[in-house]
Amino acid sequence: MGTSASSMGPGAGVSLDPEWLDDIELPNQDNASLNDYNNDSGENDNQFDEKKLDGNKIPDIAPKFRFASARRGMGEYVRSGSKDSLRKSLGHYSKIGMGGARNLSKRMRTSTKVATNFFRTFQALRDNKDFALGKILLELQGRGANANEIIDTIIDNVCPSGGSLDEITCRDSGRFALSEFMNQNPSADINKLTDDQIWSLTGAFLGNEAYSRVQLDIGQSFEKQNVSAAERVNRMNEMKEYLQSEISTQLNKLRNSGSQTIGMEKLFRTAIKNTFEVYEVEV
Repeated sequence: MGTSASSMGPGAGVSLDPEWLDDIELPNQDNASLNDYNNDSGENDNQFDEKKLDGNKIPDIAPKFRFASARRGMGEYVRSGSKDSLRKSLGHYSKIGMGGARNLSKRMRTSTKVATNFFRTFQALRDNKDFALGKILLELQGRGANANEIIDTIIDNVCPSGGSLDEITCRDSGRFALSEFMNQNPSADINKLTDDQIWSLTGAFLGNEAYSRVQLDIGQSFEKQNVSAAERVNRMNEMKEYLQSEISTQLNKLRNSGSQTIGMEKLFRTAIKNTFEVYEVEV
């Protein structure tokens, strides 16, 4: 999966946290088995106080040259393949370009909401014999539907269907995660995934979403470097795998610490926040 880097990305003078994100609707949210993440607020959990960032008010408007340092670092990474340059670029991207890791995780709330829907859907497929999507998938499998039909049906039931870039990338990330999983686990029953498989699948989705977010904002750095098309693709794939690996690491830490009690969407936001805080240390 790749996200086009032809856009110049967001510039200065725009909101760091566009309000229209809250208007994005996910499918099947009237289903009780998927709706619990709407109650994930956690009255005593202030780690996602949306009015504060490191003790200060979250900046409303993006500053000038917000991605300048991130783009320079990304350009160096594309030219040299240096992981140090990649880490520094991602650190600048988060700390300066997005107003900090916590603000970045909030900006990616469409991704974390879909990740929660993703996670809960596969739990319901396994645990709820009356789950509507399960019956649909069984009917498709009974008539010999191919993998693409199965994937498209799941995506339609999990991801938003609007035309915004955030919605489009969610559908792309979901398709990639499912396709990769099915290729690597050809004998797995998609209706009866284990907890480990569900966590892995959701981690792959979130990793792709982080990669897509960076690509949308500063991906033009890949196009401007004087390297071959093959090298450019290799660098993009390396960055995607790098982000996937770090986010999966952070998810596993949270899972093993019992942090599911804070609610799944908040847990996924925490994983993104923790991932980019690691990179911010580099700058």
